[in-house]
Amino acid sequence: MAPKGGKGGGKKAVAIIIDGVDTSEMNREKLEQFTLKVKEELDKEREERNYFQLERDKIRTFWEITRQQLEEAKAELRNRERATEEAQEENEALLETEKQKIKHLKYEQQAACAALRAENLVALKAAKEEHTEQELELLNDKRALRQEMREKMLAAQDELRRAKLIHAEELSKTRSVFEEKARQIEDKADKKLQETKVELTVKHRTEISEVEERKNKQLSELIAHHERAFSDLKNYYNDITLNNLGLISSLKQQMEEMQKVKERAEKVARDAVAESKSLREPLEAAIVDNKELKRQMSNYDRDKASLAAKTKQLSLLEQQFEVLKWEYEVLQVRFDRVLKERDELKSRFSRAVLEVQQRASLKTALLEAKLKNFEGRDLNPREIHELLKMKDTQVEDLRYEAARLRKAHDDLLATYEAKLVKLGVPPEELGFKPLKAVAVAGMSPVIGQGPAGLVAKEQI
Repeated sequence: MAPKGGKGGGKKAVAIIIDGVDTSEMNREKLEQFTLKVKEELDKEREERNYFQLERDKIRTFWEITRQQLEEAKAELRNRERATEEAQEENEALLETEKQKIKHLKYEQQAACAALRAENLVALKAAKEEHTEQELELLNDKRALRQEMREKMLAAQDELRRAKLIHAEELSKTRSVFEEKARQIEDKADKKLQETKVELTVKHRTEISEVEERKNKQLSELIAHHERAFSDLKNYYNDITLNNLGLISSLKQQMEEMQKVKERAEKVARDAVAESKSLREPLEAAIVDNKELKRQMSNYDRDKASLAAKTKQLSLLEQQFEVLKWEYEVLQVRFDRVLKERDELKSRFSRAVLEVQQRASLKTALLEAKLKNFEGRDLNPREIHELLKMKDTQVEDLRYEAARLRKAHDDLLATYEAKLVKLGVPPEELGFKPLKAVAVAGMSPVIGQGPAGLVAKEQI
């Protein structure tokens, strides 16, 4: 018999086949590569399974909703058909009832029409007889009224003739009375007129005599006044003549003196002409200086007006500068407040990122330690499967943590931008653009690594 050791060494290792591949003959490196490949395929299969499960759940949900809607529609259709049938039955019953009512109403209407027709014939006959009697009575009344009217017209004509005769008699009497009164009034007026003429004639003659007396008196006064004035005028002109003679003699003397003065003045004029010739050049220079001064004066006025306008404009600009300075101070205070809030948000974000990094580094260290422990021993497929499952769980946790941090980052960024808008500071004036999560094909949205990811390149 062969020894036990030889017998045991002669047995073959149990073949482990995974996906049609024998893993019993693989070394460690191939096994690790195969494990990674299996892990990738497992991840892919899990993703596909999750996707198909989601699609299946969606389809099942849609199918349930559609089936429920179909059942509800069928139930509603049955209810409506039942309601339609009931309404049709009610309409038929109501139609029969209405037909019976119409028959009864037609019969009643025919009976009422016959009765009314008979009553109307009787009433019409009675009314016709009554109208005939009334017509005869009216004709008799009409003839009587015509006869009465004719008699009244004859009586009125007789009364009118009598009234005309009476009126003519009264009119003749009244005319004679008024003519007598008119003659008396005319006689009185003529007598009064004669008396007035006599009085006015006497009065006129008296006034004329008074006017002639006043005229004669005024003429005598004027003649005396004119004689006095003539004598005064005669004396005045005599005095003027004597004065003129004396004045002529004095003027002759003055002429002689003026001749002498003229000669002296001509001499002075000649001297003045000579002096003016000598002073012409300084005068021309003074005229030029005067023109220059006038030009400078006009420039001075223009400069003065311009200075006043500039002074006014300067005052307006100073007022605008004060307003802008105040607005700048307000905006500076707001900007400082926003910067302070930004620094706080940045520090909070940095602390959160550092905390996540510390957690990730701690988990990485733990995983490395566990990996070293696992490297020291051989693992069977079940342990590898459990290890991969644990790794998947950890990866999912890390993804969840990253998503939570990304959500916190986006919330902080949105709060920051809303605060800027509320304070009246446009985000474009900050000098930088906050970095937002970017979606990469096939991956979840990512942001920058660490606190530096908060700020991208500065705007120029």
